[in-house]
Amino acid sequence: MHKIFEGEDTTVSRWIQSRRLEACRRDLLHREAANRTIVAVARRWGFTSAAHFSRVFRAAYGMSPQRVARHPQT
Repeated sequence: MHKIFEGEDTTVSRWIQSRRLEACRRDLLHREAANRTIVAVARRWGFTSAAHFSRVFRAAYGMSPQRVARHPQT
């Protein structure tokens, strides 16, 4: 895997984390996810620390997971 990413502007780890964050964001935006806590969504996609998830989510999307969950149109 690392060989594949040698010419890319990212690492395998960052690419995987990006995909996991996208899945979390999708779940938080989805109306059916309203019954799930943010921590449950994060854990579903492999984030075991709520604090870490919140930091990397905010860094990726410029807003907290709470804001996305409360205001999916933003």
